[in-house]
Amino acid sequence: MRARLYARVSTEEQTEGYSIDAQRRAFQALCQGRGWIAEHEYIEEGKSARTEDINKRPVFKEMMTDALARKFDVMVVHKLDRFSRNLRITLEYFDKLLKAGVAFVSINEQMDFTTPSGKVHLALLGAFAQYYSDNLSQETKKGWAERKAQGLYCGLLPFGAMKGEDGVPVPDTSTYPGLLMAFELAAQGKSDRDVAQSLNSRGFRTAGNRGHNLFSKDTVRGMLTNRFYQGYLPDGNGGWLRGKHEAFIDEDLWNQAQEARRKNRHSTHTSCRGKTKPSSLSGIVYCWHCKGRMHIGFSSSGKTQLACSTRRKGLNCSQRSVSLSLYEEQITRYLEAFHIPEDYRHEVLELHRKLQSAFVDVDAERARLEARLQRIKDLYEMGDLGKEGYIQRREAIQTELMRLIPSEGQSKNLDGLAAVLNNVAEVWEEANQEQKNELARCIFEEIWIKDKQVIAVKPRPDFEPFFRLNYEDFVTRNNEGTTPMGFEPTIFCVTGRYV
Repeated sequence: MRARLYARVSTEEQTEGYSIDAQRRAFQALCQGRGWIAEHEYIEEGKSARTEDINKRPVFKEMMTDALARKFDVMVVHKLDRFSRNLRITLEYFDKLLKAGVAFVSINEQMDFTTPSGKVHLALLGAFAQYYSDNLSQETKKGWAERKAQGLYCGLLPFGAMKGEDGVPVPDTSTYPGLLMAFELAAQGKSDRDVAQSLNSRGFRTAGNRGHNLFSKDTVRGMLTNRFYQGYLPDGNGGWLRGKHEAFIDEDLWNQAQEARRKNRHSTHTSCRGKTKPSSLSGIVYCWHCKGRMHIGFSSSGKTQLACSTRRKGLNCSQRSVSLSLYEEQITRYLEAFHIPEDYRHEVLELHRKLQSAFVDVDAERARLEARLQRIKDLYEMGDLGKEGYIQRREAIQTELMRLIPSEGQSKNLDGLAAVLNNVAEVWEEANQEQKNELARCIFEEIWIKDKQVIAVKPRPDFEPFFRLNYEDFVTRNNEGTTPMGFEPTIFCVTGRYV
């Protein structure tokens, strides 16, 4: 086994005397004890692991590139927070390592994914924990919802606005003239591209956490359609509610700009259409007749349907469009037969507890962020930090504070993961379309339909053993020679693309 070490120390830890040598010694001892070849060490100094942008961690990026190229067999870290201090990022890159066939070992947390069972545990942990945390954790959103209920804006303020002394947005004297100019030009019939060019030529730049960049037609479109400037806040469900702040743009000017943009079809025809959200089976359904993909469509009554792409192109295929709900009911039957053994569920939950304990120290993180807030405030008051830089940094830190999940929220997340592992079919039925699609993609590589029937499924390799175990168990317990739908050998695809 070719093992490599990833060792990291941030700038703060360097000043605290955190030792790269200690990480190296632990790695060498592990390799000697296992009989592995310690062939390389990736050493990253002065870099934080809290960032989600791996371009800011060039050595980490190099390590992942080598892993995906399968240049070694085992990735070793001394402690999980050396790898990443962000649970979501950790799970994401665990998944990348798994798909590349590279195992992972954390010495301090005693996590060993080099064994076959360890790899299965990791696949379950990554798939379900990520699915649950990304789609079903509402705890993080409660703070935002409460602020909206109070009429307060959440996140970084849009162009032309700044926070007043009471926290309510007010016009920013340095950028508001640009905002007003943009709406006046739009009201005159100028295109979004023309407005962007005018803003750029006057020296205005965008606002946001990606820095101050040149305006484009897309950023102008977002600005000119943002009802924040009319005194509203997004309610999170596609609608708007009244905010505490006053309107930035006069109602007559707003209406004139909107009417002019509606008439200016050249710049808005494509951009005004919203993106179609994925349905439960988007991207993984195939037609049995022609072996082509099935795509989402809508009937004359507005019901969601699956339609064969070959037939829609006017080519020869006998597969007709069928209601999506009919296939969803059949997928539920597949999932009802899918059960993870109790010992696997227990071990996956234990692994998740280890991950949470390694990453989530809410009180310590909150104290660290509040200390940073105080430091930048001191710098601003002493004149060492400009107003614009202070506001930008303050809002970024406040956003991080809002995202901290309290301990009771972490417990609920773990309870939710347990529920997913115990009854996948029930979670499938309760999830919305986007959540169903993520869950389906976690478990299945392909789903095959013929006329009105789901006649084949191809599970992902990590989950195939569980389907196989349940199929064999069913056959053992039933002497009638019948098997549940989805587990007959002729339709349970596990080895090839087609039966």
